[in-house]
Amino acid sequence: MKRKKKHEEHVDEAWLLPYSDMMTLLLALFIVLFAMAKVDTAKFNEFRSEFTEIFSGIGTSSGKAVIGNAADPNLPVKEQKTKESEEAKEAAVAMKLEDKQLAKLREQLEKSLDSTEIADDVSVDLKSDGIHIALSSKILFSSGSADLTDDVKKNLTIVGEHFKGLDQDFIIAGYTDNRPENGRYASNWELSAARAISVMNFFINNGMIASNKVSIQAYAENKPKATNSTDEGRSINRRVEIIIHKLYAANGQTS
Repeated sequence: MKRKKKHEEHVDEAWLLPYSDMMTLLLALFIVLFAMAKVDTAKFNEFRSEFTEIFSGIGTSSGKAVIGNAADPNLPVKEQKTKESEEAKEAAVAMKLEDKQLAKLREQLEKSLDSTEIADDVSVDLKSDGIHIALSSKILFSSGSADLTDDVKKNLTIVGEHFKGLDQDFIIAGYTDNRPENGRYASNWELSAARAISVMNFFINNGMIASNKVSIQAYAENKPKATNSTDEGRSINRRVEIIIHKLYAANGQTS
Protein backbone atom coordinates (compact mmCIF):
# COMPACT_ATOMS: atom_id res chain seq x y z
CA MET A 1 0.00 0.00 0.00
CA LYS A 2 1.41 3.36 -1.09
CA ARG A 3 1.69 6.17 1.39
CA LYS A 4 0.04 9.44 0.56
CA LYS A 5 2.45 12.31 0.17
CA LYS A 6 2.01 15.01 2.71
CA HIS A 7 1.47 18.52 1.27
CA GLU A 8 3.99 21.02 2.61
CA GLU A 9 2.37 24.03 4.17
CA HIS A 10 3.71 27.45 3.05
CA VAL A 11 3.42 30.46 5.33
CA ASP A 12 1.57 33.41 3.72
CA GLU A 13 4.01 36.40 3.62
CA ALA A 14 1.71 38.96 2.02
CA TRP A 15 1.63 40.96 5.22
CA LEU A 16 5.29 41.95 4.78
CA LEU A 17 4.57 44.52 2.07
CA PRO A 18 2.25 46.80 4.06
CA TYR A 19 4.41 46.26 7.10
CA SER A 20 7.52 47.49 5.27
CA ASP A 21 5.57 50.51 3.94
CA MET A 22 4.46 51.38 7.44
CA MET A 23 8.00 51.12 8.77
CA THR A 24 9.25 53.35 5.97
CA LEU A 25 6.63 55.98 6.81
CA LEU A 26 7.50 55.81 10.49
CA LEU A 27 11.17 56.23 9.66
CA ALA A 28 10.38 59.24 7.49
CA LEU A 29 8.27 60.72 10.31
CA PHE A 30 11.08 60.38 12.84
CA ILE A 31 13.55 61.93 10.40
CA VAL A 32 11.25 64.93 9.90
CA LEU A 33 10.73 65.31 13.66
CA PHE A 34 14.46 65.14 14.22
CA ALA A 35 15.13 67.73 11.53
CA MET A 36 12.51 70.09 12.96
CA ALA A 37 14.13 69.83 16.35
CA LYS A 38 17.41 71.05 14.79
CA VAL A 39 15.95 73.99 12.81
CA ASP A 40 16.32 77.39 14.43
CA THR A 41 13.14 79.19 15.41
CA ALA A 42 13.50 82.04 12.92
CA LYS A 43 13.93 79.67 10.00
CA PHE A 44 10.98 77.54 11.09
CA ASN A 45 8.74 80.60 11.38
CA GLU A 46 9.81 81.65 7.92
CA PHE A 47 8.84 78.25 6.51
CA ARG A 48 5.53 78.34 8.37
CA SER A 49 4.76 81.79 6.97
CA GLU A 50 5.51 80.63 3.43
CA PHE A 51 3.30 77.57 3.73
CA THR A 52 0.51 79.64 5.24
CA GLU A 53 0.65 81.99 2.24
CA ILE A 54 0.53 79.08 -0.18
CA PHE A 55 -2.35 77.23 1.45
CA SER A 56 -4.33 80.37 2.21
CA GLY A 57 -5.07 80.71 -1.49
CA ILE A 58 -6.89 77.37 -1.63
CA GLY A 59 -10.27 78.91 -0.85
CA THR A 60 -11.77 82.36 -0.57
CA SER A 61 -14.97 83.62 0.94
CA SER A 62 -16.09 87.23 0.47
CA GLY A 63 -12.51 88.24 -0.28
CA LYS A 64 -11.19 86.54 2.88
CA ALA A 65 -8.70 83.74 2.46
CA VAL A 66 -9.51 80.45 4.21
CA ILE A 67 -8.09 76.95 4.48
CA GLY A 68 -11.02 74.60 4.43
CA ASN A 69 -13.40 76.13 6.93
CA ALA A 70 -10.71 77.72 9.09
CA ALA A 71 -9.97 81.46 8.91
CA ASP A 72 -6.54 82.54 7.67
CA PRO A 73 -4.42 83.55 10.69
CA ASN A 74 -2.80 86.22 8.50
CA LEU A 75 -6.11 87.74 7.43
CA PRO A 76 -5.11 91.39 8.13
CA VAL A 77 -2.10 91.00 5.85
CA LYS A 78 -4.24 89.44 3.14
CA GLU A 79 -6.79 92.22 3.41
CA GLN A 80 -4.03 94.78 3.04
CA LYS A 81 -2.70 93.04 -0.07
CA THR A 82 -6.19 92.84 -1.51
CA LYS A 83 -6.69 96.55 -0.86
CA GLU A 84 -3.37 97.41 -2.51
CA SER A 85 -4.26 95.24 -5.50
CA GLU A 86 -7.63 96.94 -5.89
CA GLU A 87 -6.05 100.39 -5.60
CA ALA A 88 -3.50 99.46 -8.28
CA LYS A 89 -6.30 98.34 -10.61
CA GLU A 90 -8.26 101.54 -9.98
CA ALA A 91 -5.15 103.65 -10.64
CA ALA A 92 -4.50 101.79 -13.91
CA VAL A 93 -8.08 102.44 -15.04
CA ALA A 94 -7.85 106.09 -14.01
CA MET A 95 -4.59 106.47 -15.91
CA LYS A 96 -6.14 105.09 -19.10
CA LEU A 97 -9.15 107.38 -18.74
CA GLU A 98 -6.87 110.39 -18.23
CA ASP A 99 -4.82 109.48 -21.32
CA LYS A 100 -8.03 109.44 -23.36
CA GLN A 101 -9.13 112.75 -21.80
CA LEU A 102 -5.84 114.48 -22.66
CA ALA A 103 -5.77 113.01 -26.17
CA LYS A 104 -9.27 114.41 -26.75
CA LEU A 105 -8.20 117.77 -25.28
CA ARG A 106 -5.25 117.98 -27.68
CA GLU A 107 -7.55 117.18 -30.58
CA GLN A 108 -10.00 119.88 -29.52
CA LEU A 109 -7.21 122.44 -29.10
CA GLU A 110 -5.76 121.72 -32.53
CA LYS A 111 -9.21 121.91 -34.12
CA SER A 112 -9.89 125.28 -32.49
CA LEU A 113 -6.51 126.64 -33.56
CA ASP A 114 -6.91 125.48 -37.16
CA SER A 115 -9.66 128.03 -37.69
CA THR A 116 -7.55 130.95 -36.37
CA GLU A 117 -4.61 133.01 -37.58
CA ILE A 118 -2.37 131.79 -34.77
CA ALA A 119 -2.37 128.08 -35.70
CA ASP A 120 1.24 128.22 -36.92
CA ASP A 121 2.40 130.01 -33.76
CA VAL A 122 1.05 127.46 -31.27
CA SER A 123 2.27 123.88 -30.92
CA VAL A 124 0.36 121.26 -28.93
CA ASP A 125 2.20 118.04 -28.01
CA LEU A 126 1.02 115.13 -25.88
CA LYS A 127 4.02 113.75 -23.97
CA SER A 128 4.54 111.18 -21.24
CA ASP A 129 3.99 113.75 -18.47
CA GLY A 130 1.06 115.58 -20.06
CA ILE A 131 0.21 118.18 -22.71
CA HIS A 132 2.83 120.79 -23.67
CA ILE A 133 1.53 123.96 -25.35
CA ALA A 134 4.14 126.38 -26.72
CA LEU A 135 3.05 129.94 -27.57
CA SER A 136 5.37 131.86 -29.88
CA SER A 137 6.43 135.41 -29.04
CA LYS A 138 4.76 136.52 -32.30
CA ILE A 139 1.34 136.23 -30.65
CA LEU A 140 2.38 137.32 -27.15
CA PHE A 141 4.61 140.20 -26.06
CA SER A 142 6.46 143.05 -27.60
CA SER A 143 10.24 143.06 -27.20
CA GLY A 144 11.25 143.54 -23.57
CA SER A 145 7.60 143.63 -22.42
CA ALA A 146 5.38 141.39 -20.27
CA ASP A 147 2.22 143.43 -20.81
CA LEU A 148 -0.85 141.80 -22.32
CA THR A 149 -2.38 143.67 -25.24
CA ASP A 150 -5.95 143.06 -26.39
CA ASP A 151 -4.66 140.86 -29.21
CA VAL A 152 -2.61 138.79 -26.75
CA LYS A 153 -5.64 138.36 -24.50
CA LYS A 154 -7.69 137.22 -27.46
CA ASN A 155 -5.06 134.64 -28.36
CA LEU A 156 -4.82 133.38 -24.78
CA THR A 157 -8.61 133.06 -24.60
CA ILE A 158 -8.63 130.72 -27.60
CA VAL A 159 -6.32 128.37 -25.72
CA GLY A 160 -7.52 128.94 -22.16
CA GLU A 161 -11.18 128.17 -22.84
CA HIS A 162 -10.19 124.50 -23.07
CA PHE A 163 -8.69 124.53 -19.56
CA LYS A 164 -11.94 125.10 -17.70
CA GLY A 165 -12.95 122.24 -15.42
CA LEU A 166 -9.66 120.33 -15.64
CA ASP A 167 -8.35 118.76 -12.42
CA GLN A 168 -4.75 118.57 -13.60
CA ASP A 169 -2.01 120.90 -12.35
CA PHE A 170 -0.61 123.55 -14.70
CA ILE A 171 2.90 124.95 -15.10
CA ILE A 172 3.42 128.16 -17.05
CA ALA A 173 7.04 128.72 -18.06
CA GLY A 174 8.59 131.85 -19.55
CA TYR A 175 11.60 131.94 -21.91
CA THR A 176 13.66 134.62 -23.66
CA ASP A 177 16.38 134.67 -26.31
CA ASN A 178 20.04 135.18 -25.41
CA ARG A 179 20.09 138.92 -25.94
CA PRO A 180 20.48 140.90 -22.69
CA GLU A 181 17.42 142.66 -21.34
CA ASN A 182 18.02 146.43 -21.37
CA GLY A 183 14.50 147.61 -20.61
CA ARG A 184 12.44 147.78 -17.43
CA TYR A 185 13.64 144.39 -16.10
CA ALA A 186 16.99 143.76 -14.48
CA SER A 187 17.68 140.59 -16.48
CA ASN A 188 16.15 137.99 -18.75
CA TRP A 189 15.31 136.00 -15.63
CA GLU A 190 12.97 138.75 -14.40
CA LEU A 191 11.53 139.22 -17.90
CA SER A 192 10.77 135.52 -18.41
CA ALA A 193 9.22 135.31 -14.93
CA ALA A 194 7.10 138.41 -15.52
CA ARG A 195 5.76 136.98 -18.78
CA ALA A 196 4.84 133.68 -17.12
CA ILE A 197 3.10 135.55 -14.30
CA SER A 198 1.14 137.74 -16.73
CA VAL A 199 -0.18 134.69 -18.58
CA MET A 200 -0.95 132.89 -15.31
CA ASN A 201 -2.89 135.88 -13.91
CA PHE A 202 -4.92 136.15 -17.09
CA PHE A 203 -6.02 132.52 -16.89
CA ILE A 204 -6.82 132.77 -13.18
CA ASN A 205 -8.69 136.07 -13.40
CA ASN A 206 -10.83 134.75 -16.23
CA GLY A 207 -11.74 131.51 -14.45
CA MET A 208 -9.82 129.27 -16.83
CA ILE A 209 -7.39 127.82 -14.27
CA ALA A 210 -7.86 127.55 -10.48
CA SER A 211 -5.25 129.47 -8.50
CA ASN A 212 -4.33 126.37 -6.48
CA LYS A 213 -3.68 124.39 -9.65
CA VAL A 214 -0.98 126.51 -11.27
CA SER A 215 2.64 127.52 -10.75
CA ILE A 216 5.21 129.40 -12.83
CA GLN A 217 8.75 128.73 -13.99
CA ALA A 218 11.34 131.11 -15.49
CA TYR A 219 14.19 129.93 -17.71
CA ALA A 220 15.47 133.20 -19.28
CA GLU A 221 17.58 132.24 -22.34
CA ASN A 222 18.14 128.67 -21.13
CA LYS A 223 16.66 125.62 -22.91
CA PRO A 224 16.36 127.22 -26.36
CA LYS A 225 14.33 125.39 -29.01
CA ALA A 226 16.24 126.94 -31.92
CA THR A 227 19.50 128.75 -32.63
CA ASN A 228 19.99 132.23 -31.18
CA SER A 229 22.20 133.25 -34.10
CA THR A 230 19.26 134.26 -36.33
CA ASP A 231 16.23 136.49 -35.91
CA GLU A 232 13.90 133.57 -36.65
CA GLY A 233 15.59 131.33 -34.09
CA ARG A 234 15.47 134.02 -31.41
CA SER A 235 11.78 134.55 -32.14
CA ILE A 236 11.14 130.83 -31.54
CA ASN A 237 13.08 130.90 -28.28
CA ARG A 238 11.08 133.86 -26.92
CA ARG A 239 8.05 131.88 -25.86
CA VAL A 240 5.69 130.85 -23.09
CA GLU A 241 4.96 127.18 -22.51
CA ILE A 242 1.93 125.77 -20.72
CA ILE A 243 2.22 122.26 -19.33
CA ILE A 244 -0.88 120.35 -18.24
CA HIS A 245 0.55 117.70 -15.93
CA LYS A 246 -0.95 114.25 -15.78
CA LEU A 247 -2.56 113.31 -12.48
CA TYR A 248 -1.37 109.74 -12.88
CA ALA A 249 2.20 108.92 -13.74
CA ALA A 250 3.30 105.81 -15.67
CA ASN A 251 3.65 103.79 -12.49
CA GLY A 252 0.09 104.55 -11.54
CA GLN A 253 0.95 106.86 -8.69
CA THR A 254 -0.73 110.24 -8.44
CA SER A 255 1.50 113.19 -9.10
